[in-house]
Amino acid sequence: MIIVVEGPSASGKTTWIQTHALDGVVAESAPVVDPPEEASAAARFWAENGARRWEHAIATEQRAGVAVCDTDPLKLHYSWSLWRIGAGSSQVFRRQVDAYREMMGGHRVGFSDAYFVSIPDPEELELRRTGDPGRRRRNFALHARLGEPLREWYAALEEVRPGSVCWGFPDKGVGQQVDSGRPRYDVEAYDALIGLVFTRHAGL
Repeated sequence: MIIVVEGPSASGKTTWIQTHALDGVVAESAPVVDPPEEASAAARFWAENGARRWEHAIATEQRAGVAVCDTDPLKLHYSWSLWRIGAGSSQVFRRQVDAYREMMGGHRVGFSDAYFVSIPDPEELELRRTGDPGRRRRNFALHARLGEPLREWYAALEEVRPGSVCWGFPDKGVGQQVDSGRPRYDVEAYDALIGLVFTRHAGL
């Protein structure tokens, strides 16, 4: 099984993972070099980063039985959310859609079996941030604004792949909440997801 733990900065991802999933963690990782400036090359750069994390998730699953990813290897929701709040562009998002679709078709990145998503309101996020001064949260103010588009994204994913999204982090850990019977490299579902978010927000 591959599980994604997702939410804005200070939503509690790391705390939940440290409590419930230390044996099979796929940590969030930033590239060691800056992305290219050209849009298509940058999209490929980020998709390759996602593919490396997916490869790590597959290897962790084979070793430990369950891989728990700290944020989604298929991280399209980030450029989507930036676009939705006016901090990113449609061109960046569309180029990443194409790059990740190619990765999906080549079985280099896929849908996880379950997504645990927690989106506290901005006031709660700020309280958690100030209550944990030891954590450096880069770009916190920006990331705290991404909650609503993040909710839009995973609500659309739940429509396309029903039963895959759990809203909130389960108190008892992974438990029996994972349906691992769906295909992971489902380009048809990927296209449906992208079509759904565009249809819902056609005015963008």
